[in-house]
Amino acid sequence: MIDFLLLSIAFVAGTWFGGWWTLAVVAAAWSVWRRRPAWHAGLAGAVSWGALLGLTIPTAPLWRLAPRLGGILGLPGWAMLLLPPLFAFLLAWSSARVARFPFRTRGDQDRDKE
Repeated sequence: MIDFLLLSIAFVAGTWFGGWWTLAVVAAAWSVWRRRPAWHAGLAGAVSWGALLGLTIPTAPLWRLAPRLGGILGLPGWAMLLLPPLFAFLLAWSSARVARFPFRTRGDQDRDKE
């Protein structure tokens, strides 16, 4: 749990100060260093971007923009607010998965065969 919280804080800080692409860099480094499953990084990324979105909703005109963007894509406005956390999950999961591939151990290879 502490690992998850620290990773989420690292994602928030990296995104806030460095931009969206730091999510992939932090997830890759964390995956190689901590040797946790990639979905942990994905879930922490989704939670952190959801928190960032929740913090910026009161100060940004997202409530007016979301229905307009949803109309363009044929989605309801609330669904547009779910896309950033979904993107963060996929970005963190995929970068953690790819970064760990060269460092796989024998146990990881056996688990991949199952």
